[in-house]
Amino acid sequence: MTSVSSSSTRTLILFLAAIFFVTVSCTRSIVYINQEPGTGDYLTGYPIGNTAPHLEKMHQSVKRITSTSYYETFIFDQQSYVLPSHIDTVSSVESLAELVIHNHTTSSGTAVVIHNKDNLVGMVTARHVITSPDTLFEYREEGQPYLQSVTIKSNQVNWLFDAPYIGNFEVLAHDASADLAVIGTRIDPDKLDISIREQFPVFPHPFGRPEKLRIGTFTYSLGYPRGYPMVTTAIVSQTNRDRHHSFVTDALFNPGFSGGVVVAINGGIPAFEWIGLARSTSASREWFVVPDEETASEHIARRPFHGELFLDQKALIHYGITHVISSTQIKKMLEDNAINLLARGYNILPLIQDGN
Repeated sequence: MTSVSSSSTRTLILFLAAIFFVTVSCTRSIVYINQEPGTGDYLTGYPIGNTAPHLEKMHQSVKRITSTSYYETFIFDQQSYVLPSHIDTVSSVESLAELVIHNHTTSSGTAVVIHNKDNLVGMVTARHVITSPDTLFEYREEGQPYLQSVTIKSNQVNWLFDAPYIGNFEVLAHDASADLAVIGTRIDPDKLDISIREQFPVFPHPFGRPEKLRIGTFTYSLGYPRGYPMVTTAIVSQTNRDRHHSFVTDALFNPGFSGGVVVAINGGIPAFEWIGLARSTSASREWFVVPDEETASEHIARRPFHGELFLDQKALIHYGITHVISSTQIKKMLEDNAINLLARGYNILPLIQDGN
């Protein structure tokens, strides 16, 4: 029998301890969240796992839209004493005007596909994107009945952009108080390279429970700010702002994001839930003087300008504050209009009858 000296034993122990120390020191610690998808608790941190395939699929159901309204502004002479009631009684408002100005305004936004059947595609969006006033009165002085000018809408054109497809859409239903609208269009399948179902898939995730959102809940927002297809992350900063559970996130909002879909993750991937539509951001307005567009384009820069000038205003966006219409209110608006939509061929019952 071979004996081992105490010195050799100590050497062996030190060697094994060194191996153990190196092994532990070089091992990365991984912490798993003990939560299952669909548990009812929304994640308050970045999800563990690859979300890209799910976001790509969602973005296929998110579309870019624009609405352009064309106006004629009739400016009256100071001695004309035109009343609002005169506008409806004359055959031509132009006969009363001293000057007529033609202009237009364009708003852009995002819509989410909620119906696709029999070549009919239905979407939900923010109402303010696709509505504009028909008539605007400007009075000479406050408290007096006489008009300085009247602006009347002559036409409105609504466009749906989804490369390579471009087409018109119509407003099917809307709710001013909720700032929601349902829009729809009939697609000619011969104008697409793929099937209508592939080009305009219905949003793949169910409505969530915005009343369960907490401060710090992690969200994704998908839309078309400035016309670009974008995905951004944000956290919920204020919950249950009204009885419909609208909320605020710190998403970076830009014009065109109105109507963008907002989702949260219920427990873990792939339990995404649709919790709202981006509506607006905080902003202030700044007034400034601008020249006539056509005259200014022919003017040499850095030379005195002697043409007509107009007063205009510009919105200054306060980035990092996004107001969100909750899915509770979206679902209610769709329920209120379900029968009328069904009569026009748009069946959104599967969406609103979902168990969530």
